[in-house]
Amino acid sequence: MEGNTINRAIMNLNQGSLDTIHTYSLELLRDVGIRFPSEKALAIFKKHGFRVDGSMVHFEEKHIQKALQTVPAVFTIEGRNPFRNIQIGETNYVMAPGYGPPFIIESSGEKRDAALADVEIFCKLIQTSKHIDFNSAIVVQPNDVPTETAHLDLLLATLTLTDKPIMGSSVSETAALDSLKLAEMVWGNLDKPVMLSLIDSLPPLQYATEMVEALLVFAAAGQPVIIHSACSLGSSGPITIAGSLVISNATTLGGICLSQLINPGTPVVYGLGGSPVDMRTGGYVNASPEDGKHIAISSAMGRYYNMPCRGQGALTETFCLDYQAGMESAIMVTIAALSGIHVGLHNCGTLGAMLYMSFEKFIADEDLCGAVKKLIKPVELTDDAFALDVIKQMGTSGNYLMHTHTANRCRDEFFIPDLGIRTIHSDWLELQPQDITARAKNLLAKRLAQYEKPEMDPKLEKDLVHYVKDRKQNS
Repeated sequence: MEGNTINRAIMNLNQGSLDTIHTYSLELLRDVGIRFPSEKALAIFKKHGFRVDGSMVHFEEKHIQKALQTVPAVFTIEGRNPFRNIQIGETNYVMAPGYGPPFIIESSGEKRDAALADVEIFCKLIQTSKHIDFNSAIVVQPNDVPTETAHLDLLLATLTLTDKPIMGSSVSETAALDSLKLAEMVWGNLDKPVMLSLIDSLPPLQYATEMVEALLVFAAAGQPVIIHSACSLGSSGPITIAGSLVISNATTLGGICLSQLINPGTPVVYGLGGSPVDMRTGGYVNASPEDGKHIAISSAMGRYYNMPCRGQGALTETFCLDYQAGMESAIMVTIAALSGIHVGLHNCGTLGAMLYMSFEKFIADEDLCGAVKKLIKPVELTDDAFALDVIKQMGTSGNYLMHTHTANRCRDEFFIPDLGIRTIHSDWLELQPQDITARAKNLLAKRLAQYEKPEMDPKLEKDLVHYVKDRKQNS
């Protein structure tokens, strides 16, 4: 994937264009600055000689260049199970499920508030997934637990019900500190990356206090962060993609600079996005062609700065498993994969502009994720794969189906969907159920029935539970 871009999506984005985006971003950083509403962050900037005007921090080119020099191009995040470790960067593309929706859409189409029980179900699906590599910090936002301590319930569920890599909670400084404490209980001394956390900007040209202070915590501990900026084209940023790129890139660079001032060498994933506003209604539009272009350009800017990059996942505006959901989700995931994105969020389960999660769409999106991962896997060009001796042996007979070369490879050579249909028309007519949502619901039940909780030392689990209970009682 490295170096590959979707040329038709960004065909005029050459080296000169990237230089221009960078140059204009530096101009914004110098003349306008980025708002960091945190006395702790402002003190760090002042200590390093930055020009600070109130809560606005102004950056010189030398500040940005120095920060970019210390961001690693590749790093590994350890899972509780070392066989689940993920490498961020190079040619790898790792996926997480939905992030942050407060609602669930049932198979009937009805919506309801998400609950902690839903979090636990999604954790079980993530653990048993063949294609999802790590869990989100907020796979859904549970409404049946206090907002102030919900991050504790989310972290506990992820740590005990999965053994894949995790995301830390960045909703506040306290949540970030809790993330580190729980991770320390599992991994011991945190001298290596064990979690990835999302730091989102607040457009235009600013960060929320909670995000800044969470960034301070994670960077001080050397734990990787995604620093991501985006705006709504025509609303919280310019209506043009070019203008969106400059304002969002400048904001991301400001956050990256702060991370390296705190702790040079802190792993960072570059993030840039942008979605249009429906000029008829003023509403945010999700999974649009403009979204796709931002994903491809995010990959190009990540390579420009020599750091891993983040993209969007299987997003859609619709509220059910229909053609629109499949089309929009496939476009978004495929663009991310083919353009060289390293980290994808929202890859399974999201509906309705990231406000809703669906168990059935999670199952359907897994087929999409698996197909795309197969698509970007390099073609094997070994002697055994060329099979020249087999071709010579078979000549014109054409009966490769019975050959041992085929038998040895038949289980793994091709992508096989779990939900998708591959059959003849007459069998499809008799298929029960035909409806994809109903079939996904059946597969969901089988997956949950087959789930096995990953092993954890009983004392460790008891300590984790006690920490969460104690923190909730005293918060």
